[in-house]
Amino acid sequence: MENDDSIENVAVSLAVAAVGLLTLFVILRKVPRTKGKDLRYHAVYVIFAIAISCFLPEYVEDFVFSPGAVLVVGTLIPVYESIRAVCTIGEADDKEWLQYWLASGSFTYATEWMDIVAEHYPIVSDHWYKFELIAMLWMLLPFTDGSAVINSKITEPYIVPIAESLKSKLEGQVAMFLLVINTGYLSLIWFVFMTLDEEAKRFIVVAVGTVYPLAASIVSMSKNANAYGITFWLTYWSCFSILFISMDYIENFLGEIPGFYSLCLCSTVYLFLPMFNGADVFFRNILVPLSGQQEEMYLRDVEMMRLEMQKAIPAKVQDAVFAKAADVFLQKKTKVN
Repeated sequence: MENDDSIENVAVSLAVAAVGLLTLFVILRKVPRTKGKDLRYHAVYVIFAIAISCFLPEYVEDFVFSPGAVLVVGTLIPVYESIRAVCTIGEADDKEWLQYWLASGSFTYATEWMDIVAEHYPIVSDHWYKFELIAMLWMLLPFTDGSAVINSKITEPYIVPIAESLKSKLEGQVAMFLLVINTGYLSLIWFVFMTLDEEAKRFIVVAVGTVYPLAASIVSMSKNANAYGITFWLTYWSCFSILFISMDYIENFLGEIPGFYSLCLCSTVYLFLPMFNGADVFFRNILVPLSGQQEEMYLRDVEMMRLEMQKAIPAKVQDAVFAKAADVFLQKKTKVN
């Protein structure tokens, strides 16, 4: 009898999770983002979150408010939506999702120590994932659009000036790092890491993957920044999130092996250093094909090419040149077929 109840509870929990995820996808696709300006949505969300927390059956609550749910809702779905945003021709959705990564990334990496606290205080362990999922959804949902609220109320007025200064200083450090790379950085990183414990190594990987990229991403969204910077850092956060998840899982099995965190650090640096352009490589060759967005990516590339041509070609001959360019594409296609 108990086994039947257990199976039924799991089935109900899975059904609730499936309906919730489907609803979330529909909302993200169909509902325009509000930029968080309507306070009524925030009030309704708080009431709804409290009601769910109080009245959801315990077995469903344990399933919904879990590390897996936080991973799916807070990272995997945003990664997929970010890939779609980058592959679309418009640029407004790129900025919206970069805002989300800045808010959620700062929240996630700043609260990593909560896992240690949860190990010693069961009450924190019982409620932390509930709070984390509710916070992620507040940032993610277009009704509340918490990431836009954070950007307009905190990031732009207070953090952008600091980030611009920090970015300029860190770029000098990055230049020095490039020099080190040319003189054998792999050996340097290996020997430095060999002297540190696992927690210190993990902290350095996370710091390298977040401090400069956060500053650069914030600056890329300032009023004078160009669209390329927004797209580049959106691809970076999509790739780094996958790397971080992989490290977080694999370190349970391989974390004690010498060189594991060195590899993680090298992979992180590879993603954002201009000399490698690793985020774009990983994004185009792995994430885009996995998401089924290759055709959309090609169309965006064509649109970017058109815009560059439009800048370079005098206005009075643009129509004629574009018409001939279209003929060239059609002729090439005919010859291939």
